[in-house]
Amino acid sequence: MKTTPIDSLRGGVNLDPAGAPTSFRVGILTFHSQLNYGGVLQAWALQEALRGLGCDVRVIDRWFNAENATLLGQLAFHSLGTYLSIVQAICLGCAKIAEFQRRKRTERFIHDRLHLTPYHFVEWGEVAGRDLGLDCIVVGSDQVWRCGDFGSPRVFLLEGVPSSIKAITYAASFGMSAVPEEWTQVFRAGLKRFSAIGARESSAVRLVEALGQHATEVLDPTQLIDAKQWKQEMGEEAPSQKPTLVCYFLMEDIFKHLPTLEAFAARQQCTVEMFVGGNPFRIPRSWAALKTHIRSVFARLRTSVRIRFDAPPQDFVAAFASAKWILTESFHGLMFASIFGKNIRIFDSAQEKTSTFKASFVRLHDFAGKYVHGPLFAESVGEALESFARGERVTFDEAALEADRTRSRAWLRAALDRVRGEPATQG
Repeated sequence: MKTTPIDSLRGGVNLDPAGAPTSFRVGILTFHSQLNYGGVLQAWALQEALRGLGCDVRVIDRWFNAENATLLGQLAFHSLGTYLSIVQAICLGCAKIAEFQRRKRTERFIHDRLHLTPYHFVEWGEVAGRDLGLDCIVVGSDQVWRCGDFGSPRVFLLEGVPSSIKAITYAASFGMSAVPEEWTQVFRAGLKRFSAIGARESSAVRLVEALGQHATEVLDPTQLIDAKQWKQEMGEEAPSQKPTLVCYFLMEDIFKHLPTLEAFAARQQCTVEMFVGGNPFRIPRSWAALKTHIRSVFARLRTSVRIRFDAPPQDFVAAFASAKWILTESFHGLMFASIFGKNIRIFDSAQEKTSTFKASFVRLHDFAGKYVHGPLFAESVGEALESFARGERVTFDEAALEADRTRSRAWLRAALDRVRGEPATQG
């Protein structure tokens, strides 16, 4: 099957692979309305991949909560308390204002770069009876079928969506090793809704098949966009005279690691940029918290590490594209390192592992076993930095990755062709 190169997008004109206009309207249902870099960027990547295949694409604007506070935080509440928190943040110098900036910049990225539906909701019942303007829904990527942490997975099993709207999944994930017994029948019924199921990991494939349906393993959507297009769309950081170490920490106490990172920067004559999953600064509510807060403020002011509390998604990509080394515990950190061919280390977080974090490490090892050569994993931040200092490198099996990119694109095209050809049903 001949595929259309994903990097040959056609601007705002939706064409099918033969060059003819199309009106096949596809909605992506995923975790887009949040602060996490990987979650936002995988939504953009899947959108662009589908556009490259000739679809008229919208990202379904599903929020985690009625106020969209998962994305906006306190800024979702236009209250006196919100404005007082901003004043406190400025007065205390706690970088909370940088978090507000990141939230607004991420919101701007979402509204500027994602083609959102004109409606939003938390549960499908809120748009019941409305013309959704879609011929097909693509569920995924991300941990859309995880039970508990992100609300009911029923939304992502399309309960309440008219059956006349076709459905497939692309790179959907459970983010858990087993489906809780109380959810088994819900999943068994819900998975029947999909004409084709593309799962992000081999473990997800096994879970789907244990629930009575067939699934195909496909790559994360970020892999469907090549390095050239990522750089063109997101930009690159200006060339630096010094090499750069980019860190992306999700769960770590960043201040604990600053002395180690500063020593590495001095020894290697490099710069260090730090991206974080969330802002560790909180408005202190007690004298003990205030003392800790003050120590953290001074640590931030003194450090040579550039901590990017305010960085939007495009800055995250640009930093990865320009880095010499990457240090992270993140799955999408590994995805972007592989896209740009960077020397990366994954360190085993010293924090207590949540089930989500454990599932992430399973995905990391799964990907590494297929495509990565060299000392990818380290037991600590210090061990990872020592490996960099010794000149050790991680490389990627580009031939294997490209073969699976081609296969994943072909699978997506075939799944869409299948639902295009299905007769309409009345729901």
